[in-house]
Amino acid sequence: MIEWKKPKWLKRIKRAGKVEKIRAKESPWQQDPRGFFLIRPNYRDKTIRVGFCTNDHVLKYEIIGKRPQEIYHTIAKLKLVSLHEHAGYLGKELKKVELAIKHNLKYVQDEDIDFKKKRK
Repeated sequence: MIEWKKPKWLKRIKRAGKVEKIRAKESPWQQDPRGFFLIRPNYRDKTIRVGFCTNDHVLKYEIIGKRPQEIYHTIAKLKLVSLHEHAGYLGKELKKVELAIKHNLKYVQDEDIDFKKKRK
């Protein structure tokens, strides 16, 4: 069983009679019908820049922020994501680019960060 410290704001959790355990697995990639995102860091002003493109490759929005939360909240309000998997992917990439900026690491979308390589 997983052990963790309960946050003060969280009420007591009740267990269902039997908790089903599910093995996680990756599903095949699926294009979001609404479009896709291009993510890049701006190391100079420490901002994250996210371009939203339609599937016919037209840039419609550039969303700029310092924190992943403000960017994904804006994306959600604009209804730019229709697939849960796409939202999860976006959260992962936004956190990666935030870490790259904070630690001056090279960021390439869809690639792992090499924490040993500082940006030149």
